[in-house]
Amino acid sequence: MKDKLDTVDYTLLEILSECAQMPFTEVAKKAKISPGTVHMRIKKMKDLEIIKGATLSIDYAKMDWNLTMFLGVFLKEIGLYKLVIEQLKRIPEVVQVNHTTGKYDIFVKMHARDSEHYRNVYQNAILTISGISAIETFISIEENVNRHISFCTE
Repeated sequence: MKDKLDTVDYTLLEILSECAQMPFTEVAKKAKISPGTVHMRIKKMKDLEIIKGATLSIDYAKMDWNLTMFLGVFLKEIGLYKLVIEQLKRIPEVVQVNHTTGKYDIFVKMHARDSEHYRNVYQNAILTISGISAIETFISIEENVNRHISFCTE
């Protein structure tokens, strides 16, 4: 995949990682290329599935979702990971699920309005998933970095 990208592509990724909704004309000005080239390059990276849509960065606390938790999930049997992941995907508060190596079989990121909301989701949705043997929960005190990898070195 790397040989299909050049410095122009990496520059576009760098610019768009700061603001995914930036108009192509503005991206073109920053990259010092034509808007048509931006459009063509972005289409190429979408076709290669390097770019998979665009996302918003939401400050959940400003919307009264005051808790972010990470759950280290232990499975009864490692072969159950696909089943457990599919069930975790159905829980709206779960925003990220990773099948991992190391201490945990699955690592989950979720948001809740408060501790009561978390307790309800934990007891009524997560703990009811067959295949989970144990969970360790970590509450995030503060998120300090949330970014993409920088591909341009200047």
